[in-house]
Amino acid sequence: MHFYKFDQLNFIACLLFMTALLVGCSGEADSRPAVEIKGTITLDGAPLQQASIQFTSPKTGESAYANLDADGNYSISFPKADIGAEYEISVTPPVVEEENAMALAEIPKEKTATKIPAKYSNRSTSGLKTIIKQAGSNEADFELKSK
Repeated sequence: MHFYKFDQLNFIACLLFMTALLVGCSGEADSRPAVEIKGTITLDGAPLQQASIQFTSPKTGESAYANLDADGNYSISFPKADIGAEYEISVTPPVVEEENAMALAEIPKEKTATKIPAKYSNRSTSGLKTIIKQAGSNEADFELKSK
């Protein structure tokens, strides 16, 4: 009976050690830190307005978007990003939130029309890419051409 308790204690100690090892070595939080990407988008040298930018990871399929402000600026946050990975970008008309749809409907159509060349609307044809260099803040500016 004395040996049985010793074996049982060894089993429990080994089980606790393995659990601690698995939890401690997952490292997921450290390997995929939060990232913020800021930048400006211009079209033929002028700030792009009335548009949205979307970053997508070809590795994971995760994506995030942001509407541009009047100066063509954007800020996107990824809670978990792959440092050193290349992200593909698309630029489309602005994403309209449901509560803003009525306000947008009241603006004359000629003021809402953004002439973004069609190739930029798909991440596989846009030619726009960036590499996430570090955890925290990153910058990526893009110059679009109408021709």
